[in-house]
Amino acid sequence: MHVAVIGGGVIGLTTAWYLRQRNAEVTLLEMAEPGNGASWGNAGQILPAKSLPLSEPGNLTYALKSFFKKNSPVTAPKSLSPHLVNFLFRFAQNSTESRFHKSSLEMLQLGRDAFSEYAVIEAQGIKTTRKSGPFTAAFSQRKIADGMFHEYERVRPFLESLNIEILEGAELRKREPLLEKNFNYGLQLNNQSFIDPPQFVTNLVNALNKSGTNLRNQHKVNEIKRVGGKIELNFSHGKSESFDAVVVATGAWLNRLTESHGVRMPVVAGVGYSMSVEVPHQTQGMLYFPEARLATTNYRDRLRISTFMQMTDVETPRDSRRTQRLLSLAKEVIPKANWETVSDFWSGGRPLSGDGKPLIGSSKTEGIYINSGHGMWGITLAPVSAREISNLIMEGKPISPAFNPLRK
Repeated sequence: MHVAVIGGGVIGLTTAWYLRQRNAEVTLLEMAEPGNGASWGNAGQILPAKSLPLSEPGNLTYALKSFFKKNSPVTAPKSLSPHLVNFLFRFAQNSTESRFHKSSLEMLQLGRDAFSEYAVIEAQGIKTTRKSGPFTAAFSQRKIADGMFHEYERVRPFLESLNIEILEGAELRKREPLLEKNFNYGLQLNNQSFIDPPQFVTNLVNALNKSGTNLRNQHKVNEIKRVGGKIELNFSHGKSESFDAVVVATGAWLNRLTESHGVRMPVVAGVGYSMSVEVPHQTQGMLYFPEARLATTNYRDRLRISTFMQMTDVETPRDSRRTQRLLSLAKEVIPKANWETVSDFWSGGRPLSGDGKPLIGSSKTEGIYINSGHGMWGITLAPVSAREISNLIMEGKPISPAFNPLRK
């Protein structure tokens, strides 16, 4: 079977790898360069316990309050297209306690194999760059810390082990010397993992080349259709090509190619921004500032800092002012960093679905499959969703209906 995978981010690359492991002939098509989008500048965190839908009721309330604040991590779109209005309507619909709870259980079932699937990839000789370390959230107020602690307690029954420590005052700052004295409370989630996303993408590309995968950059697909028992792809350069099956893993661009194949769930870009800086002390692994919505991860010999979420259409131009706001906010929260060394500025659109869950499975057109919409958890869920979609294509194994791309 010859399968085309459209999209060269971490989801598309891992999908191609799993298909090759099942002896499919694979052609991977990327409209630019592999990993140049959301897979490059993200925090690189593998956190199954945190891989919950973005449609948490508290997030909706926070977003509504924060949309029009000057330096808010979450900002309103500059204009509202019908597609974006549809997304916001679906997001609000799914931001109830009952729907969020149900979706959370479904996401936890998907994410619980994240560590073991990374081990599978590593056993095949691919260097994922994965390192173990704690995920530490630092708070100025105990009541905010208590809220996250209760979140962890809710997910504890669905994960094999969840090692949580409550840290206060000097002990917290001893473990994380970057913290200022106003951070008096912390929650440390132990035995988690993080990776170097750009290097992981590079290693996947090299492994796919060695495996015989046909990787083609600068190949933008304009249309997908079924013709005579095959799936025909029409490219922007005017040519077309047919395959036995196609996996659309185009992230926030998903609806452009799949709406005519029954995919009604809107997927938009959650635009995030990041940068890196030298610090006098490396963190233990991952350090998160919930009140500022700042996520940090050790990145080579630096600290990668990411924040902001602008829900918008995928092709909307990036707001350059957000980069300066990120820098200003980070300086306030982490003044001990050497801010003369800041570099690696990046922005990218993470694919957000209307109900906060990825779309993994079949379209209404035979031979056309979907693997997209992972939001902020693409790194965590990439190997698991790649396993699921490859099992469906090659062996007919069903995927949980919770992630059905045809859901409404």
